[in-house]
Amino acid sequence: MFDMPRYVQNSFNVVFPRHATIRRLANDFEDRLKGHYLQPQIIGVPDELDPEVPRLIFGSVHGFSQIVVSQVGIVLNVSYSPDYQGDSHKGKNYLAERIAILFDLITLLGEKSPYFCGLSTKVQLPCTGGDEEVLAHLAKLLLKNESTTGVHDLNVKTTNVVDNRFFSNVSVANYRTWNIASDVQGVMSLSDKDAIAHGIEITADFNDRYSYNQDKSYRSSLDQAKIVMEYGFAQVERTVETIGGAPS
Repeated sequence: MFDMPRYVQNSFNVVFPRHATIRRLANDFEDRLKGHYLQPQIIGVPDELDPEVPRLIFGSVHGFSQIVVSQVGIVLNVSYSPDYQGDSHKGKNYLAERIAILFDLITLLGEKSPYFCGLSTKVQLPCTGGDEEVLAHLAKLLLKNESTTGVHDLNVKTTNVVDNRFFSNVSVANYRTWNIASDVQGVMSLSDKDAIAHGIEITADFNDRYSYNQDKSYRSSLDQAKIVMEYGFAQVERTVETIGGAPS
């Protein structure tokens, strides 16, 4: 049987035209984030290098989230504490507050709105059984051939277009975890029999890049971001409901 789903991580990203000197706005960003985030880590790489390389990293006061700034985007990464993992509404409320902050930061660039935005969500469904039960369950749901003889890992990804506006990407895979000491160095030997947990991991990405791809004049907005978040969480909840249940 599967335990209750755990909402482990969320990321929300906004993508905008390149600002090669964005690193020089560190103080302005810090002022806007005051009370929520600490002083930034400034990555000292030349402005002409890869625009996707992070230039500024802000860690949150409580330690569970960070904001990563590059020349072409701002990403909010959240790793939830155990008391949040079991309640998706807590994560949704937290994101709603922080997404508004991201759009406020964009105004410092002189941008009215980004190209597009997206929500990524990682959910785990722990299983009380082992790998064989998990793989058999996934094969029954997702594959025409239900045999899992010799299969060690299974990962199925689908991409759909929603309302002719959004991309909906969902990956479903088995996972296993080990109890690894923080001071371990070198190449580790990870035996299946030593795994302390097994289950199914759902990774979902919902974004409005489809609209931008089809219409180069398209721009996202805070209102669109709220829709992306609502649709994204609904997508995950439907997937959890479809995948969850007792392995056969």
